[in-house]
Amino acid sequence: MPKKDRTLFPPKTPMWKVRDMIEKLGGIGPMTEKLMSKGFFPPGADTIQGWSTRNSLPGAWSPAVFALAQDAGLIKSPIDALIRDATLDRKARARRRAHQRANAS
Repeated sequence: MPKKDRTLFPPKTPMWKVRDMIEKLGGIGPMTEKLMSKGFFPPGADTIQGWSTRNSLPGAWSPAVFALAQDAGLIKSPIDALIRDATLDRKARARRRAHQRANAS
């Protein structure tokens, strides 16, 4: 008898602006060089191309890429790189937008 799927709420992955960040950091080659200058052993170009294609980052590389984007002035914090959080409902998103607008001015 197969096991029952006991997942009450299936996980929803957040959607990031990875493609835009890679493009604004100069593309795949310059991003690799920037990772090396920060002391990271860089992933292969195919790996970074995969991130861009999927528009997602593996968890282990997220802090490094977000740090590059923050240093370049593309984002203030990692939450700024979030396109949409599937876990938030409409009211929470509206509250967050209103809060962001209030803090922007």
